[in-house]
Amino acid sequence: MKRHLATALVGTCAALASASAQAENITLCGASPGGLWSLIGVGLDAAVRAEDPDSTVTYQTSSGGFANIAQLKSGGCDLGIVHVGEALIAKKGAAPFQAPVEGIGAVALMYDKAPMHFLVDKGFADEYGLASIADLKDSGAPLDLVSNRRGILPAILLEESLAKVGVSYGQIEKDGGSVQFEGSGGAQDLMTDGRADMWVNATFIGTSAVEAIAQAHPMTLLSVPAEVVEAMGAEYGSQPVTIKAGDYPWLDHDVQTFGARAGIVAPMDADPAMLELVLKAIKDHSGKIAEVHAAMGGFTPEFAASLDVMEYVPEAAAIYGGAE
Repeated sequence: MKRHLATALVGTCAALASASAQAENITLCGASPGGLWSLIGVGLDAAVRAEDPDSTVTYQTSSGGFANIAQLKSGGCDLGIVHVGEALIAKKGAAPFQAPVEGIGAVALMYDKAPMHFLVDKGFADEYGLASIADLKDSGAPLDLVSNRRGILPAILLEESLAKVGVSYGQIEKDGGSVQFEGSGGAQDLMTDGRADMWVNATFIGTSAVEAIAQAHPMTLLSVPAEVVEAMGAEYGSQPVTIKAGDYPWLDHDVQTFGARAGIVAPMDADPAMLELVLKAIKDHSGKIAEVHAAMGGFTPEFAASLDVMEYVPEAAAIYGGAE
């Protein structure tokens, strides 16, 4: 349930005033080195240094958002980057968690449009009449599908969205197809070599892997029915996204899908001085974060404060000033 930041103001300002000013060495848990999340770490470090030259943010590699939530709870890091859907899964106590995880709050929404690409070989799509993922149900297509790695959010989103249109992995295999689980590099190899028909992942428009695959074979994108987009938003905090005709040179029609959102989170009872520093850095030096990647170009303090499916840490109200 959305929590208006202004409701957290009571008591926060007093706590911030009593926190002694000192240099902070902040650990941010992310994902693999070299990806967007590591660049977010670079940007946050630059913003924090601009706010306090004696303080730093150290990016710690991780297996992803689920692991970061566990690390936050155990004290292994001060801040963590997570997909919003991962935080909602943790709060529900759904797999991979064994019980609901409480006490995690948002610090900032970082991006909200990493659309799910249902990228399929155009010849295959034309042969079996595929324009939407719903068309897979009765197509009988022997689809060789590549998902992201098991247990991470894009893989969960793929399986759940297919299930909502009546398609299971068992049915795909029964129809003579297959399901493989690969990271972006392995998936790109399978697709460019013609060993798979469709790759699905949450990734930014124009990402190099999609471009490389489309250079090797004619490609198209499948749309997602509106009711599935709505359901994925309700269950995983996803956003409706339109990939427009022309966003890729080979795409001649608009494609409706849904996109993953990601943010920085922290324990609700994290050190107030540390949180105050990070929040002030985000508010006053958001440009340091926005400049790290084209996908972050729209990052502003107002955007950081706009997450609507998680509670923010209490200190956010005093810094963001009740912005939503």
